[in-house]
Order: sequence, then structure tokens, then C-alpha cells
Amino acid sequence: MLQPILNFRTPLLFEEAAVRELCCLARRGYRTRFKRETFGFLFGHLTQDRRLIIGRACYYRGGKKTRTGVVFKDWPTIMRVARRRRELARHFRLRFLGNFHSHVEIAGWVFKGLSPEDRASFREDTMAALEVIVFVWPGRSRTVRSSTGTIVGHEPRTGLNYRIRVYAKRRNGIRQVRARVIASEVVIVF
Repeated sequence: MLQPILNFRTPLLFEEAAVRELCCLARRGYRTRFKRETFGFLFGHLTQDRRLIIGRACYYRGGKKTRTGVVFKDWPTIMRVARRRRELARHFRLRFLGNFHSHVEIAGWVFKGLSPEDRASFREDTMAALEVIVFVWPGRSRTVRSSTGTIVGHEPRTGLNYRIRVYAKRRNGIRQVRARVIASEVVIVF
């Protein structure tokens, strides 16, 4: 049985700046030669009423990035990841919450959920409570419909669509949890 790291209520909340950063990083991986996944860390805080708020997304350069994955193969590399998480959490004065990675469109297709490798990696990461996936693919200039619990968007300037899904460690295993953006009065420009 999987023990949850954080006891929080849904929906999980994202600040707009974190969503912009996630989309920007996914776009960067999508636009690289031969496309590749991006990977990084999520930071935020738990409110008194047990709402989890993600305030920062931070790219991590380490690991071997390919079109379909990010791999950390040896213990020294894994220890560097853990050390970097702690350093950034202290620097931001926020709590490390989990990781994010992108799933990019390849040959007209985007993998729609956690792959078996993603699931195994998340399960084995004792520090991460969340795994966020940012899907990116080209599309028409229209708003993508949101399915329950996901954050979606379309960037007219680039013609790219984004969908953000959040998975959490819960008592009954790894489950997708609802997420939404905290609205502000700021206009988002990509």
C-alpha cells in the first residue's frame, strides 16, 4: 500500500506564473531538434485549510533527456537531484512538492497519461508527492476543451495546445487529482 506524503484537499491550485513556466518549458522541449521531454521540480506550500498551492516550476538540466523520457541511471546522479531539490526549496522558501515532465507530440501522437516507466519512477521517488505532466501538441487556433481536473490552453502565436495533468500519491495508489489555476487580474501573454 502506498503512503501519501502530503494530506491535501483537491483541487490542487496552480499560480499563473507556474502554469506559464510549465508551458514555456514544454514548448522549449517541443521545439528542440528531434523534440525531447523537459523535466523539473515543483515548489509551493500547504495552506492551513490543506489546499496545496504550486507557486514555482523550475527546470532541471540533469538526467538524460530523450523524445520519450528523462532517465537518472546511477546513485550519484540521483543524489545530485535530491541535493538540488533541497537547495532550491531553501532558496525559494517553499516546499518541494514533486516533479514535472512533458509529453511532446511525435508523428501526430501524444501519449495521454503516465507511462509504466513514469509510474515506477514516481512510486520510487520518496520525496515527491506529485507528478505533473504537460502535454504539448500543435493544433488549430481554438481553445481546447478541458476534461475534468485538467488545466488546458492554446497559444495562438505558436499554434500549440497544452494540457496539464496532476498525479498524486494517495492511500489507494497513484491517482490523477483535479487541478485549477488561481485566477488573477493579470493578462497572460506567451
